[in-house]
Amino acid sequence: MTDRPLSPWIDHLRGRLPIALGVALLGAVARLSTPPPPARTADAIAGMLGEAIGGAVNPDDFVWEERGGFFSDALLGRRVLFLGVAGVPGPRAAERGADAERAPDGRGAADLYRARVRLTRSGRPVSLDGVRNLTGTPLGDDRGLVARGSRVAVTTTAFGVVQGITQLDLGGDGRAGARPVGERLRAAIDGWLETGSVDGASRTEISFDNPPASARLDLVDEGLVMALGPEAVPAALNAGTGEVDTGGRDPFVARAHHLPRRVPSLGELAGPSAERLLGPTAAAAVERLALAVDRAGARLRAAPAAAYVTRGPASAEPAPEGWPSLWPPPPVAPAVDPPLPGEGAWVLVAPSLPRALPGVEEDPQRPSSPFAATTLRPDPRRPELRVHLLAIDTRHIRFTLQAGYEAPRPTVGPRGTGQIPNPSTLRGAIGLGASTRAPGAPHAGTEALGMVVGGRALVPPRDGAATLGVDLSGRPYFGAWPSGGDVERVPWALWQRPAASPGAPRAEGSTRFPWALWQGPSLFEAGSAAAPLAILPGPPAERAPTSAAPSPGDGDDLVVERAALCMTDRGFVVHAWGGALDAAALRAALDRAGCLAGVSLGRAPDPLGVAFLSPQQDGILTAERLSPAMSIAPPEHAAAASPRPFLFFESRWTHGPPAPDLSLPGESAGWAADGGAQPPPAWSPAVYAADTVHLGAQVRVHAFAPDRFLFRLRAGSREISPRSAPKLDAEVPADERRQVLAAIGVGTGRRRGPRGLAVGGTVGLRFRGEGGLLLVRKGRVEIRPAGGAPLAPDADATELPLTADDGRLRPEAREIGTMRRRSAACVLDDGTLLVATTTFDSDEATTEALLDLGCARVVALDRGAHRNAFVHRASGDPALQQAYEETALFAVGVAMPGRARRLAP
Repeated sequence: MTDRPLSPWIDHLRGRLPIALGVALLGAVARLSTPPPPARTADAIAGMLGEAIGGAVNPDDFVWEERGGFFSDALLGRRVLFLGVAGVPGPRAAERGADAERAPDGRGAADLYRARVRLTRSGRPVSLDGVRNLTGTPLGDDRGLVARGSRVAVTTTAFGVVQGITQLDLGGDGRAGARPVGERLRAAIDGWLETGSVDGASRTEISFDNPPASARLDLVDEGLVMALGPEAVPAALNAGTGEVDTGGRDPFVARAHHLPRRVPSLGELAGPSAERLLGPTAAAAVERLALAVDRAGARLRAAPAAAYVTRGPASAEPAPEGWPSLWPPPPVAPAVDPPLPGEGAWVLVAPSLPRALPGVEEDPQRPSSPFAATTLRPDPRRPELRVHLLAIDTRHIRFTLQAGYEAPRPTVGPRGTGQIPNPSTLRGAIGLGASTRAPGAPHAGTEALGMVVGGRALVPPRDGAATLGVDLSGRPYFGAWPSGGDVERVPWALWQRPAASPGAPRAEGSTRFPWALWQGPSLFEAGSAAAPLAILPGPPAERAPTSAAPSPGDGDDLVVERAALCMTDRGFVVHAWGGALDAAALRAALDRAGCLAGVSLGRAPDPLGVAFLSPQQDGILTAERLSPAMSIAPPEHAAAASPRPFLFFESRWTHGPPAPDLSLPGESAGWAADGGAQPPPAWSPAVYAADTVHLGAQVRVHAFAPDRFLFRLRAGSREISPRSAPKLDAEVPADERRQVLAAIGVGTGRRRGPRGLAVGGTVGLRFRGEGGLLLVRKGRVEIRPAGGAPLAPDADATELPLTADDGRLRPEAREIGTMRRRSAACVLDDGTLLVATTTFDSDEATTEALLDLGCARVVALDRGAHRNAFVHRASGDPALQQAYEETALFAVGVAMPGRARRLAP
């Protein structure tokens, strides 16, 4: 009786026994066919870790984190930190020593990784997952891994020196409990994506102005202890203050920077989460879906009006009779007929936050605002598309590039600091995109676009990429990288080299190279052959040939928020922004705005736009967007750091007279504006003078600002040329005579063996190839050794005695002659022309005066007949003459253009 209820179950099991045995057999076969877990040895575990990253790990380059208990280690896995070289076979990496140098360019170097390893009760590894790259510097070699508790530290080395030291606290920043629930959730997701743990990591980076050749690390309870360089110079990162303590000896100029942990938005997390969980294809779909949702929401919202306060239509800047007025830019021709009221007409922007320019109220020739704005519909087929244009008067504004502490991610060394410029001069910020890849594309890594800040390449510049450069004076440059001509190309690795000795300045190549640069996804170059307004002398005024075309960028077809920055033929900068544009519409707007060259600043989801900034007494930065629809998120506190890259713009001066736009070397020279007539505008003199004493002689030095004059060399009436020689021009063109503001005598040639002379490309006296050469090309003066390359078809030139070269006095300067008026000239690196004049019996006094002011090459202004030298100024005494007996260098004034320039192709 009791057995009958069990019989159906027994029959049921008997019928399915073959199936159960088959499944068990298949499981056993599958288990036996898989490779066995690695042995409990360092070599075996290193091989397992290397296989997980597709590369190799040295047995000495991994450390276990603290245990989480048997069940946690068996089910979830124990965390391990290791240095791995991705893409390098095991034997090759295993054979390298701990201090072995890798490829010269840093490629194939190690990164710091984190992973989870499931372990048996005996400690034998079973499986591995959750691999995260914690440093991600593909051109930097991470070394010297040390760990203590939740902290870990490594050095990053490239090009034979330590680029930086990174300390991570994998316990997080300790602020989770103080955040709202939504922020805690987003922070947990971000931490899991970055480190494989919801706690995330707190990051502190140490950088060096003069990088040491080596560094040894040790973690103690009080902080991070370092021994820097071959001499093991001691230093420590204080855990309490977060500052580097060098004990008073700091030959490497070490700085610590704690990177704040920003909580990203859900939109920012959507793409990376989809890529991590579902792959790049799903990430592309998620990003495009997010952009489409944002675009749909924008259609439902009313289009906000511009936020800026205007002072009515922008009237032309006052200028003397016969001189052009450059500010504001000319009106933009509308593309859609009929145009909207005010479309294309510039209005001066009067932001309520930034302070007014000093001296504006007292000087009627000063513009009331360096900002002018207008709107434009660039596409007649799609009149709903609108672009906000903001013109920036670069005569008043200087620019500063700064990398954020989150973006861009460097390929070698520490991240950017996100440091905010001086609040007393800060006027605003322009958002720069950090996304350089199409939706769902693999991470750029070494293919990321370049950014150089403070002479250090966070990401090396890419050849041919659209580049925005900023030099030490805050002057912007636009064009494709690399470039020649005005801005010489310097290998990016040069920025990484250490100084020759501790405390010495780091080599930066040519002094004319941009101090900082940022590369955008695409380049705009004017495709029209129309002649530009002849404002900028030389290459900056040349439009690109008709074959020039905008280079394509990723996602050009997307109708999303976009922004670009460009320069006009007047040297001003124009920012173009639209809330819903494709790339073609943005390029059309740049072309109509008269841009010569420009750079795309990115597209959504990057935060873009322009924000005017003004600090309050408590340090809070008050921001005012040019348009409320702009997504730019400017910094909120003057002492805070920015997570993203910005192009900051600042006033070039805050009080008193404006800064001279030329080099005025010599602290004790006593420079002052020359008393003669100046080219407009009157508030920025272009000719300065100073008096110095050399060898007992009073030397008068004149400085002529670059870009404010077109120089013309004209033959004197006493020049004697062979009868067969062509006649040389003795006067400047008739349309330039009213603008001649100075004449500088260079003497006349001897009857026998005169020095060479050419005007407008016509050679009147044969060149002998001796001494120095004063050359005028496209209105600019150059000083060269005589001989060498042939003259350009339109160049002016004269041979002159070379009295100094390579910064050293030559014997010609000490040749004794008659006591008379003598002059010498040189050109500084920025193009400033210096002319020294005195009465002396040799050219030594004038030459020494110029050498003391930083000149490298000096010529005496004497063609051989030993005539008295002169510098005549308009509105001066003696008065200017239309022509002279001596050959003379005429300075034709030019209205002060903007300071933006092109990177020469």
